Amino acid sequence: MKVADEKGRLFGKINIIDLLVIIVILAAVCFAVFRYVLPGRDKGEEQACEMVLFCHDAPRFTAEQIKVGDTVWDQGLDVDLGTVKSVEILPLMETSAGPDGTSVTTESDWLVSVVIVLDSKGVKEEHGIRIDGSLYASGHTMTVFAGEAKLYLKVRELNWAAK
Repeated sequence: MKVADEKGRLFGKINIIDLLVIIVILAAVCFAVFRYVLPGRDKGEEQACEMVLFCHDAPRFTAEQIKVGDTVWDQGLDVDLGTVKSVEILPLMETSAGPDGTSVTTESDWLVSVVIVLDSKGVKEEHGIRIDGSLYASGHTMTVFAGEAKLYLKVRELNWAAK
């Protein structure tokens, strides 16, 4: 018995082209499941987490708009990170050359550093916290909206609530 007959059917039952199309469709479905369905599933229970965010240089007028209770939203990943628990505005020190050529450090008139502490909730993972399918860890940089302010900042630390 021949593997393919004169009409191009394997074992006289299925066309080779049809078989290749079926294989391509199955491969695409498998790829989609592994790419989009499996990685997004939560592997644990959501836990409370204190997320500390740090912005090195924000305009003072922007930092002063952030209030306790504001919602913080990651613009790039469209994720609600939590609500503001506290805001600390710190002076930003600038170094410039003095008249004699030496370095002079002064406090910036219009830039400040900002530490924002959030009440967040997410799934604790080996490398950080997963919120709405997105992983955040110390050093993660992002653009966020906090109330009416928009800042480019970093995750400074994650503090997990004791169970």
